[in-house]
Amino acid sequence: MTPIFQTSNSNLMLMFVGWLKKRKVNQRILLIFRWYLMSNFHLLCEPLQNGIISKLGWRGLTSIQEMTIPEVIDGKNLILLAPTAGGKTEAAFFPILHNIHTEGLDGLSVIYVSPIKALLNNQEERLNKLSSFVYREVFKWHGDVARGEKGKYFKDPSSVLMITPESLEVILMNKRVNKNELFGNVRAIVIDEIHSFAEGERGVHLMAVLERIQDYSKHDIQRIGLSATVGNPEQISEWLQGSSSRKRRVIDPPKENKPKKIEVKYVLVDQLAAEVYKRAYGNKSLLFSNSRTGAEKVKNSLEEKGIESYVHHSSINKYFREVAEEKFKLGKNNIIIATSTLELGIDIGDLDIVLQLDSPYSVSSFLQRMGRTGRRQGSIGHFVFFPTQSEKLVIAIAIINLAMRGWVESVKVTKKSFDLLFHQILMMALQFLGVNKEQVFSILGKAYPFSAISEEEYNELLNYMSEEEFIQIERNKIYAHSETEKKFGRSNFMELYTTFETNKEFIVRFRNRTIGTLERWYVNALGDEFQFTLAGASWKTIKIDCDRSIIYVDEAKNSVPPNWMSDSSFISYELSQEVLNIITSEDNYSFLNSAELAVLSIYREELTMTGLKKDTLIVDERKDGFIITTYAGNRVNYTIANSVRSQMKCFDISSLTWKGFKLKCEDRELLPTLSEVIDAINKITEEGFYGYENQVRLMDLVPDISFSKYQKYLPSKLRKAQSSEYVYDIETTLSYLSKVKVLGYKDLV
Repeated sequence: MTPIFQTSNSNLMLMFVGWLKKRKVNQRILLIFRWYLMSNFHLLCEPLQNGIISKLGWRGLTSIQEMTIPEVIDGKNLILLAPTAGGKTEAAFFPILHNIHTEGLDGLSVIYVSPIKALLNNQEERLNKLSSFVYREVFKWHGDVARGEKGKYFKDPSSVLMITPESLEVILMNKRVNKNELFGNVRAIVIDEIHSFAEGERGVHLMAVLERIQDYSKHDIQRIGLSATVGNPEQISEWLQGSSSRKRRVIDPPKENKPKKIEVKYVLVDQLAAEVYKRAYGNKSLLFSNSRTGAEKVKNSLEEKGIESYVHHSSINKYFREVAEEKFKLGKNNIIIATSTLELGIDIGDLDIVLQLDSPYSVSSFLQRMGRTGRRQGSIGHFVFFPTQSEKLVIAIAIINLAMRGWVESVKVTKKSFDLLFHQILMMALQFLGVNKEQVFSILGKAYPFSAISEEEYNELLNYMSEEEFIQIERNKIYAHSETEKKFGRSNFMELYTTFETNKEFIVRFRNRTIGTLERWYVNALGDEFQFTLAGASWKTIKIDCDRSIIYVDEAKNSVPPNWMSDSSFISYELSQEVLNIITSEDNYSFLNSAELAVLSIYREELTMTGLKKDTLIVDERKDGFIITTYAGNRVNYTIANSVRSQMKCFDISSLTWKGFKLKCEDRELLPTLSEVIDAINKITEEGFYGYENQVRLMDLVPDISFSKYQKYLPSKLRKAQSSEYVYDIETTLSYLSKVKVLGYKDLV
C-alpha cells in the first residue's frame, strides 16, 4: 500500500528517524517508530500494530483509515465513504478491535451486517485475519450454515458475528437463546453497503432489529456504516443514529485523482458481441447487463469466440455463482456477465475492464460498477458503455457528466414506515408470547423509520390489527391472534422471516421459455394480476412465485398498463434534466468518437423538430387529451399529472415515463381547452396549492397498490399515505415548475 501519512510532526523528529537509519536499527522497529511519529497507527494497541506490519505486510494506511481510527476510538457513530477496495472494512475494524481488546470485552462484541450472503462469504477470511490479531474469532451466520454450528455458537459466541438482518431476526425470535447474555456486550455494529439498505424495506427492518438488540446491550452500540456512493450521507448518518446518544460524523476523504478511461461505443445489437470481444480478449472483464436475458445472449456469443464466459445473476444456483467467482479470479482471458448482483462489494479479483450493455439508470450504479476496475497500483480504471439505442447513448453521456461534477443520487428514506411497523408488532408479540404495547412503541419509535409516527397513529394501527384479527390486546399486552398463525404460520412462521427480497428482478416465463425480466418494485406495485408489454408482445400474469422470483404469463391481446406508469425504469429528476440539457445543447464531448457524435447529432435534430426546448414544459393537444413533455423524472411527472387531475376530474393518466405523460379524457365533450390545462399546471405553483385538502385529494388519486410485502395488510388510509410518499415529490415539482415556461406545442413549432 502507498503510505499516506497525516503529519504535523517537527523536522527534529524526522531527523531522529534519519539518525536511527544511519545506525542500522532493525527495519521493523524503525517502521513502527516512523508510524508512531507520522500516523494514527500509533493509536492502535500493540497486537494490532504487530499484525498490520507482520501479517498484512503494510507500510502505510489509506486516507479513510487515517481519518477513521481516532474517531472510532473516540466513540463516534460514523458513515465512511470511500471507493470499492478503498480500505473501508479495515478502517472500521482496526479501531473497533482495538476498543474490544483494551476494554477486555467477552462474548459477542461486534455485529457485521451485509445485504447479501455472498458478501458475508467474501469478507469472512478478511475479518478472521483481522480479528486474530487481538486473539478474537469470527462466526459467519446465514441460511447455508449448518444448524449444529449455530447451536454451538450460542454456547460459546465469538467476538465478531457476520450476519444478515433476517438472520438477526431469527436469533431474536429463538426462545432458547438468552438474549441478555448473547447481546449484553454488543459494543458496535458495522453495516456494509449501507446505501443499499437505506433505500429499501430491508433497511427499515435492520433499524428496527438494531433497536431491539440495543434494548439488551449494556453499551450504547456504536454504529458504523460503509458505502462507496451516496448523495445524502448526512441524512443517512441521522437514519443510522436511532436511539444512540453518541456524536456522529461523516468521513469522506478527498478522492484520489486516479486516471480513468471511459469509452462510449454505440452499437447495433448484432454488433455487440464483436465489440465486446475486441475489448475483452486477453483481459479479465466484467460486463453488466440490465437484464438476465441480455446477459445469457452475450455469453453464448462470446463462448463461440473463445472467451471463457460466466453468467452471474440471482437466478443462477448459488454453487454455480461461487464457482464462477473462483474460476474468474484464477483466469485471464475470461469474462463475467452480470446483472446488479455484482454491483455490491463482492471481491472477484483485479479487473482490467468493466463493460456496460446500454446504461445503468443512476449515477450511483455507474460509480459502483466503475469502482470495480483500476484497483491495482499503477493501473487505469477502464469502463465502456455499449448503448444500442440513441436514447441510451444520451443517458450514458448524462451519467458521465453528472459523475464528473461529483453528483450522485440521494437515498430516499422515510420516517413513517407503517408496513414494517405492522411487521415488527407481530414479531415482537411472537418473540415475547405477549408484549406490552408501550414497550413496543418505546423501542421501535427510536428508530428513524418510525420516528414520525405518533402514538395516536400507532394506536390506530393496533386497533385495526385487532379488528382484522392479526393481534389481540389483553390487559395492555399485544398477542398474536390465532388467525395470524393461519396467514403466516406455515413452516414455523418462515413467511414472517423472509420478508424482504434481495433479488431486484422477476423472471417472466411463458410456457417454460424466459421472455425477460421486470423490476421487483414494479411487480409489487401492480399486485397479483396485471397486463404488461415485454419483448415486443403483450402478456397477462397467471401466477407470481415470489419465493423464486418468477412470473408465469400467458399471451394477451393487448396490454393495458396502469394509469400511473408505462415502464419500470425509474430515473431521477436530475438525470432526466441532464438528458434534456444534452439534447438541447450543441456541446460535443471529448469522450465521444465521431460515430457517436453523429448519432447524437441526428437524435438532437429529430427531437428539436418536435419543439423540445430547455426550461420549457410542452403541452401537446390531441383529440382525446394532452401529451405533456417535461424530462423531469417519474416522481415529478406523476406529481404534476395528479395535481392537474385534482383540478380536472375528467382526466386519467394513460401513460407515464421519466420524460412525460399523457392526460386522457374519455368523454370528449368534457375535454378542457389547451389554455385551461396550461392554467391548471401554472396554478400548482400558487401559494397554498399543496395545502391539507389538496394533499388529501392527491392521496385519494393514488391507486390502492402495495410497494412492499406488508403494505397490503395496512388500512387503506395508511396504505395510500405510504404509497403517496413513494410516488410524489412535491418539493422538486415546485422547484421544477418555478424554472420552466408552460407552452402549447403549436406555440413552439
